[in-house]
Amino acid sequence: MSDKNYDDIKSAWEDETENELLQNLADLRLSKMIAYLSNVRLSLASTSAEDSLQADILTQEALNLEFMLEDLLALRRDKIMKSALAGRRPTSDMILAEEEFYNRIQRAFDAHSEFMTESLAGTVPPRTKSKAKKGKAAKQQGEVPVEESDEMDQIVVKFLRPIDEAFMGLDEQTYGPFKKEDVATIPTANARRWLRDGTAVRVVLEDGGSIDEK
Repeated sequence: MSDKNYDDIKSAWEDETENELLQNLADLRLSKMIAYLSNVRLSLASTSAEDSLQADILTQEALNLEFMLEDLLALRRDKIMKSALAGRRPTSDMILAEEEFYNRIQRAFDAHSEFMTESLAGTVPPRTKSKAKKGKAAKQQGEVPVEESDEMDQIVVKFLRPIDEAFMGLDEQTYGPFKKEDVATIPTANARRWLRDGTAVRVVLEDGGSIDEK
């Protein structure tokens, strides 16, 4: 197996453990880490029972990788929660799933803060009850309440590879085709696989309109 891939996972894990602040992590980089772990497992599964030394080496490597990846993601989760509790968004790059996680936590904290304010003011927040009823009714009909789903959110991406055919987004709108270097706003759910395989990168518009690629 590649020492470079193993060292990249180890380096990311060590950076996260040694720094109090959240470190940069891109979707593509994490995707490569996960793929490397899968390859180690496949190599172990295909190793002959007679080759016990190679099996032992691959087993230990898989265990090391599993520990580092799990600890890396758990550390990042805890840092994101701590940032949300402090009311500040992490300045480091987060993978898409982490950004969605942060947004959900922040919405929950904001809702609870509003609840506390209204409670101290001596008022009952009636919409909490009505929202719960609406959510329950939607679930009974086999639907997902809008406030509980982030699938319809959209993000801006820059394509590093062309998308030759138009596609239907989860919002039932048609997107594409796209040329290399095209910048477009597309549904988050449709962008996931392209962020993971390097077809596209996220784009953040900074002050002044400049583009920052993630």
